Amino acid sequence: MRYETEGAVVNMGLLLHGYTWDGTAADPVAPAELDDDDVPDLEVSGAVEVRASFSQPATEVEVVRYAEDGSLEGVGCSLEDGTATFGVEPGWRYYVGAWFEGGDAGYLFDVKAVEGGEAKMDEFVSTAMVVTFGDGEVLFVDQETGTPYYPTNLPSDAPELAAGNIVRVTGNGIMLESYPAQYPGITDVEVIEEGTPADAEKYDELVAQIWQPKDPSEPPYASVEYTTELAAVSLMPTTCGYTWTYEENGEEQTVTVDAPHPTQLEAADLPDARVDGPTEVTVSFDVKMTGLVVSRWSEGALDVEGEPVEVEGGTFIVEPGYRYAFFATFDAGHATYAFTVR
Repeated sequence: MRYETEGAVVNMGLLLHGYTWDGTAADPVAPAELDDDDVPDLEVSGAVEVRASFSQPATEVEVVRYAEDGSLEGVGCSLEDGTATFGVEPGWRYYVGAWFEGGDAGYLFDVKAVEGGEAKMDEFVSTAMVVTFGDGEVLFVDQETGTPYYPTNLPSDAPELAAGNIVRVTGNGIMLESYPAQYPGITDVEVIEEGTPADAEKYDELVAQIWQPKDPSEPPYASVEYTTELAAVSLMPTTCGYTWTYEENGEEQTVTVDAPHPTQLEAADLPDARVDGPTEVTVSFDVKMTGLVVSRWSEGALDVEGEPVEVEGGTFIVEPGYRYAFFATFDAGHATYAFTVR
């Protein structure tokens, strides 16, 4: 689930509470009977709008909320592209009932008032199990909520992780809107139990649902990371065309995809970085980069020639009001990516 503050986007996992799926059903106790410690908390300073998204689009969503005395009332909710949007306020427990093509499920969270009127986003602690897949990629599964998330940007002193490890994860708590969520703000990872790969096998079905091998004909995935006063943020820029060479059945194949020039795209269709002034960003890829050229245009003058942006390694400075495009080269080809800054 996600909500936005003036300076950050915050994601949190919900407690799965009952489901019917592939002929299997779980019917837990009534939502109001659970202890506070068993339900994840959303801390806000007042009424906010939140968005609940799922690993597959929901076809119908209903929301109710419970008062401390156990009474309940309905909550207005809109559904668009499988994602539900509704308002919440402190002092209530919220139950989200969602229906999908394969079944239905319920989810719970509490909304609590933040002392001092400001959300506490400076620290987040999660106890999670390490799950590995693909070429050694790492997924964390929170042991309290069962919520999976990707530990992006692990600190340089993070220990070597193996499937089955139980880790204590500390960071700023700000996760990116995706499923599983991506957590770029991790500041510390500590292995508190060694565990074994066999311990992680219970999540094999979860991994099979969320992980698909990358299509070798696709260009590298790119991300743009930056830090604001309240958050460490990562966004995925739009891919604007590429040429990529890969091997299929022992033979070399090359695919070229044309796309509109970055200046021909509508600003509303581009992912945006939101900063207060000149900010350093770093571009990274899932394939080793061999070269990077960055250009920018004022959003109010896209019909002029772009100006070059000084870049060192994968790092450069962005400013609000400009659209940025970067042309990256790799051993197997090249690709152009774009984003805007507000």
